[in-house]
Amino acid sequence: MKDLVSAATALVAKHPAVVRVELAGSRSRGTHEELSDWDFAVTTSDFAAVARDLPSLIAPLDPLAEQWEPLAQFPVYQVMLRGPTKLEYLFLEQSQDAKPPVNPNEATLAAINTHFWDWIWWITTKAAAGRDDLVSEHLPQLYRQLLQPMGVEVVPGAVDAAIRAFVARRDTLEREYGICIPRELENEVQRGIDRIARPT
Repeated sequence: MKDLVSAATALVAKHPAVVRVELAGSRSRGTHEELSDWDFAVTTSDFAAVARDLPSLIAPLDPLAEQWEPLAQFPVYQVMLRGPTKLEYLFLEQSQDAKPPVNPNEATLAAINTHFWDWIWWITTKAAAGRDDLVSEHLPQLYRQLLQPMGVEVVPGAVDAAIRAFVARRDTLEREYGICIPRELENEVQRGIDRIARPT
C-alpha cells in the first residue's frame, strides 16, 4: 500500500497549482479499518485548474469510476480502483453546498450508477467494521438521494435490499432509455461484498 500512497500523491502533486498533497483521515491517524478509504488532503493555489485536470492526473491509476461527491461540505474527488479500493482527494480549503437529488434520464443514469456503487461500498465497509449507526443513517440518505428519484417506493433496511432495488430499477430505466451502462464497477463492488460476506 505504500506504492499506492506514493502514486496517488505524486500524480496529483505534479500539477503546477498543487501546493501540497498529504495522507489524511483515519489512515493518517492510525485509526483506520482494513477497508477504510484512502484520503488525501490537497492544498492548491488554483482549485479550478486542479479540478479541471484531476481526471487526466489520476488516469495512470486506471480507475473504475470517479466523481465529485455531491453531498460533501467541501469538494471531494472520489476514485474507485480495483479491489475495490477507494481514494478521496479532499479540498478542505474550499466549500460547496450539497446538491439536490438527480432525476434519472438518459444523460444522468450513468452518474447515478457510479454514485450508488461508490456509496453502497462505503456503507458495506462501515457495516463490516460494526458501525451499524452509520449504516442506519446512510441507507435512508441513499434512498432519498438516489433510489426514490428512480421510483423505488420503500426505504431499504439493509445493503442487499438496496442493491436489489437499485439494480431492478436501473435495468428497467436502461431498457426505457435504450442505453447500457458498463458493469465493471458494479462487478468489482459485488465481488468485494461477497468476500466480506464469505471470508476465506
